[in-house]
Amino acid sequence: MKKMVFFFCFAFFFLSCKKEATLSFVTQNYDYKSTENCVNKNCTYVHLEVPVAKGNEVIAKPINDAVFNFVNGILHFKNNKKTTSYDTLALNFIANYDEISRNYPDEAIAWEANFKATHEALSENTYQMMWEYYIFTGGAHGMLATKVLFFDTTIGKKIPAKDLFLDYQGFKTYAESEFRKQLTINGSLNDAGFMFKNNQFQLSENFYQTTNEWILYYNPYEIAPYVQGASIIKLPKEKVEPFLNPIHFKN
Repeated sequence: MKKMVFFFCFAFFFLSCKKEATLSFVTQNYDYKSTENCVNKNCTYVHLEVPVAKGNEVIAKPINDAVFNFVNGILHFKNNKKTTSYDTLALNFIANYDEISRNYPDEAIAWEANFKATHEALSENTYQMMWEYYIFTGGAHGMLATKVLFFDTTIGKKIPAKDLFLDYQGFKTYAESEFRKQLTINGSLNDAGFMFKNNQFQLSENFYQTTNEWILYYNPYEIAPYVQGASIIKLPKEKVEPFLNPIHFKN
C-alpha cells in the first residue's frame, strides 16, 4: 500500500514538473551615451525598450530571437561583427559615432537611436508588439518609423500580417474605401500625391489594434514623399472584426 501511495505521489510530482511554464513579457531597458563631441549636453545616445518573452523557453526563444533580429536589422553596421547582444549593438552604435567624431570633429552631429515598444495580448494565442523608433546618423533628417510584429504564443512564431485575415481581399477593399474617404481622394491615388506601385492601392504591413480601433499605418517614404509624413487610417474595431481570422482572435 505504501508503495502504491509513493507511486501516485511521484507520478503527480512528475506531471506537475512537466506542466508548461506560463509565457509572460517584461520590458528590458538599455541606455548608452557617448562622451565624444557633446554640444550643450546633446550627446550621441542609444535608448532601447525591448519586450522580452519569459517562461516557456521553447516558445520564448524564437520570439526573442525575432525581436532581436528586427532591432539588429536597423542598428547593425556592416563593419561590425555579428552579435546576439543588445548591449553590444548599442555600444557598436556609439563606437561608430565616436570614430567619425574623432576623424571629422567639425562635422560630427550627435547621433540618436531610440526604440520603444507597446505590447499586449490580443487573444489567448496572439501577441502584438507595436514599435516606434527614431534613428539619426547624420544627414538632412533622421528616420522616424513604426513597425508592428505579431506572434503566435502557442508556437513562438511570427504571424504574417496577411494571415491575420480570413478575408484579406475583402479587408483590402474596405481599407481602400476608408483610405480614400479619410484622405479625400476621388480619382487617381498617385495624382493625389501618393506613390503606389502601378497606381494600385496596397495595404501596409503595419496594422495594429488599439482600445477602440485598428490603425493602418504607412511610414514616411512608404507611399508618399518624406515631407508628407506618415499616412494613418483609423478603422473602427467592429468594422474590421468580420474580416479577421478567428484562429488568431478567438478567446
